[in-house]
Amino acid sequence: MTILRAQDLTLGYGRQSVVHDVSLDVTGGGVGLIGESGSGKTTLARAFLGLLKPQKGTIWYGGQDLKKADMRAFRRDVQPVFQAESLNPRRRVGASIAEGLPDRARVGELMEQVGLDPALAVRRPHELSGGQRQRVVIARALAVGPKLLILDEPTSALDVTVQAKVLDLLAGLDTERLLITHNLAVVGRLCRTSHVLFAGRVVESGPTAELLAAPAHPYTKALRDAVPTLGGQPPQAGTSAPPAETGCPFRSRCPLAVPECERAPELREVGEGRTVACHRAEDVLTGP
Repeated sequence: MTILRAQDLTLGYGRQSVVHDVSLDVTGGGVGLIGESGSGKTTLARAFLGLLKPQKGTIWYGGQDLKKADMRAFRRDVQPVFQAESLNPRRRVGASIAEGLPDRARVGELMEQVGLDPALAVRRPHELSGGQRQRVVIARALAVGPKLLILDEPTSALDVTVQAKVLDLLAGLDTERLLITHNLAVVGRLCRTSHVLFAGRVVESGPTAELLAAPAHPYTKALRDAVPTLGGQPPQAGTSAPPAETGCPFRSRCPLAVPECERAPELREVGEGRTVACHRAEDVLTGP
């Protein structure tokens, strides 16, 4: 079932576009948006949350143009999960969780659901560990019974052991999820399908397990190789050269670039359920 859909979506701020002609579906089983800082994944998530209007294209929710949807129902059904620093430092965590609840008696139930002692409800964020604060953020999002969680780097500020526990929690929730991350080790735990973004464009899409096992785009391969273990730092795939202004945007950083890459590649199928925007995808798939 498709929960959200982007169709030919271009997004930006002012006159500057940062996401270009993106089409993708948010379906069941978890969907990942993967890319470095500046790739456009957070901008795309802001649009999916109804916080940013498209410059071009359409976002569909439940088969309806999001611009025409009941936004009260939408904001109940689609909830963001940001990093733990998003909590108000002056509010007790129980009050933060109860903000969207008609029945505040459910605060303890939600805290138990995310593995927290309800007695911690009277504490403020600075009195909790990083992992506990992240669980509070998740409990706050679950308070209104959402159908979809949009998770923006929910574990990047946590140490490896705590990351694993939070990922176990998220994987066990009976709620669909869209995960924004730079880390393929994390997306592999939570997402059935994934889309890789570079310079505001989708360069590869498909089942996450296949993307991890055999990337078809050199950028996806660089990301996979840059984060070998859970908890790695945001990768820098290849060199720090900026995206090329014409042709394939990755060609200035690509070890496989050839003259043909001066012509922008289009997304094409490279297997069942897999698409890639690369002239040399077959060489990437068969390479070492």
